Amino acid sequence: MKYQMTEQQKVYAREICGHCGGARCTYCDKLGYVLVAQPSRKCHHCEGDGCIYCGYTGWYDVLWKNDPRFSSCMR
Repeated sequence: MKYQMTEQQKVYAREICGHCGGARCTYCDKLGYVLVAQPSRKCHHCEGDGCIYCGYTGWYDVLWKNDPRFSSCMR
């Protein structure tokens, strides 16, 4: 499922958290997924394994749940 933000014209899609594989860990705010700007790209520092640069999610350009744009993106 893809979500579009009109403010910045970025399109986000759900991607399974690279740390927990969808099992709902703290790095993905217990959702099992993260919203990633499309086209989705694995973190170039860890190649998707999870590191401090991607917040241990394995993805580049993640929209975090505590970001005010997150809820508007989910509409």
